[in-house]
Amino acid sequence: MFNDPVGTFRYKAFISYSHQDRTWGAWLQRAVEKYRIPRRLVGSKGAYGKIPARLSPVFRDREDLSSAADLDSKVKEELGASESMLVICSPTAARSCWVNEEVRYFIGLGRGDRIFALIVDGDPQADDPDQQCFPVALTVNPDGTPREPLAADVRKWADGRLLAKLKIISGILGIRLDDLRRRDMQRRHRLWMVSTGGAMAIAVMTTVLAVMAVTARNAAENRREHAENLVGYMVGDLKTKLDEVGRLDILEGVGGRVSEYLQTLNPDEVTDESLDQQAQVWRQLGEVGMDQGELPEALKAFSASRDILAELYRRKPNDPSRLYELGNAEFWVAYVHLKTGEFDQASEGLEKYLDYAIRLNELEPNQPEWLIETSYAHSNLATLIIRRGDGNVDQAVSHIKAAVEINRLVMELDPDNPVYLSEYGEVMADLADTQLLACDLGDAVLARRENVAITRKQMEQAQGNVNLKSRYAFSLAGLSSVAEQVGLVDLAIENFSKSKEILGQLSSMELSNLDFRFAWLRREFDIANLLAETGQLKEAIVRMASISEPQRQVLEAESYGNMRRYIRWISYLLTYSDMKWRAGDQEGAEHLLTEAIRHLEILLGDDSDREFFMDQLMTARFLYWQQTGQDLLSHDTFAGIEIGLDSSGKSCQAQAILVGQAILQNETEVAEKFTAQLLTKGYYEPGFIRVCRQYQLCQGGG
Repeated sequence: MFNDPVGTFRYKAFISYSHQDRTWGAWLQRAVEKYRIPRRLVGSKGAYGKIPARLSPVFRDREDLSSAADLDSKVKEELGASESMLVICSPTAARSCWVNEEVRYFIGLGRGDRIFALIVDGDPQADDPDQQCFPVALTVNPDGTPREPLAADVRKWADGRLLAKLKIISGILGIRLDDLRRRDMQRRHRLWMVSTGGAMAIAVMTTVLAVMAVTARNAAENRREHAENLVGYMVGDLKTKLDEVGRLDILEGVGGRVSEYLQTLNPDEVTDESLDQQAQVWRQLGEVGMDQGELPEALKAFSASRDILAELYRRKPNDPSRLYELGNAEFWVAYVHLKTGEFDQASEGLEKYLDYAIRLNELEPNQPEWLIETSYAHSNLATLIIRRGDGNVDQAVSHIKAAVEINRLVMELDPDNPVYLSEYGEVMADLADTQLLACDLGDAVLARRENVAITRKQMEQAQGNVNLKSRYAFSLAGLSSVAEQVGLVDLAIENFSKSKEILGQLSSMELSNLDFRFAWLRREFDIANLLAETGQLKEAIVRMASISEPQRQVLEAESYGNMRRYIRWISYLLTYSDMKWRAGDQEGAEHLLTEAIRHLEILLGDDSDREFFMDQLMTARFLYWQQTGQDLLSHDTFAGIEIGLDSSGKSCQAQAILVGQAILQNETEVAEKFTAQLLTKGYYEPGFIRVCRQYQLCQGGG
């Protein structure tokens, strides 16, 4: 029998899963860690030793997985430190090299009997390989003999979530499922009505509150204790139970009743602990509102949480933890305002967040964890300014530069902290992107170079870390984009190619990861576009043709629901159409342009990415005019859309698009003016230079 000496293992379990099943991985981790072992079982003997009160921690860090078929030392270390392994089983998991290698390695540790499978999709008995859900290592022993994995099935027609969870937990504990179910049902009996109906749950809670109010009317201490117990129950057990059965909406109704009861208490009877618990409840209600798309309700809840935390801060103004919590509460209120387009209120909240962060640093100077809060606040304000779109990009750049300086100070204080190094790299990327919006190309190149240096260092320090490897790939692409805008074509192609190679490796290792796959295809598009602009049009068209169907497959897998990818698909169609037209294939160019315009018609009126939509619409308008001699805006579909020629506050790329609009509107002087401004700023993007020369706008030949 496997022995489990106390203190041998750091984790109760290691969850292995494919990227596409990450939601199930998160659910399983939460379900296991939050489960309270029935009191009468705690301390009794299971097959693997004494039964604990909790099963935590559970390891589920997908970022620590290797990008190669062999697991890296970090993953092996975490597997070795885990008592059990939980495998999320699905067709994508069955095809995942990572999942199979993790299972194989865990069996090699001699813990094959501590592996428990959770089926979320597919059929373990299916003849069709595409429907099989068990990784090979789960069904075949190292010596080639078959093995029977212990499995629970989360789907409703099988075990369902509750029974599947109990099967997994009973396996980890090494006890009979019936023992756990009986104890669990005894404990759950008091909660059953809460879990099965919103109205009944609220009614029961209302009755409880009424009884509490009457019986404790003359006992202040009793009232306070009851209130704290009730709120503590909401923060812990109730939210966990409702989350498990998918009825978090009930929590909102119960929260309202609790709020009414708490208001009957004398403020002097409410302890700091009770107030802190109340703030947690309201924050949870805000999260529920966000998850359910009920933003007004989320705002009410986050505001209530903030007001309670403000009272706690008033009681202890020199307590950094109180100030920290209040600042984060202000952030959540501001975030909801940002989501609803209420920019003034969002700005007010984020300014308060910054003010609280600055006060934190005054209370405890030179503390990295407080300094980084100030950096976040500046970055958030920059994001707000950009989202607001009022042309005040220079102010956004100022905020990002402030964030950069703070991150540099943090790195001086704690140079070996990988988290702070990662934050530093991210803020440098943000600086470059914001400088591009301000058409500050020189500084953007410098920022991107530093970002690449940081991500390369991170990747080299943690060989095999998928997240860091992907960050390096994306940072290379970011540098290429800036290099392309300043006319450094060879450098752009070189780094796009490196980025593509890395993303191709990551995509091949995790076929279900659509992010990696689409990014890899996008890098091929970037390279083809540059080849077309440097006299290699034939090769560029071949490359573009090769990625057409794969991109379409990614979009169809998401039902065209990812707006950014959808708009990038339109960009691909427009660029491909232009290549075909320049190569003399007018029919092919017309077909691609027509498809792009059809997609733009579908997106017309969708404000989720209005700026990107307008950029593609203006590009389509210019190409349509070039190919047909007509104005796309004269069609009924786009009638009423007005395109101004104001370049203030726009990026170099946006200004280059306006050059085309000025040309087709016969505003030659405006086109010449914009062109001169762009060339002065060092904007030499190859496509822009081609149009510049074609319409004789480049003074001195460009």
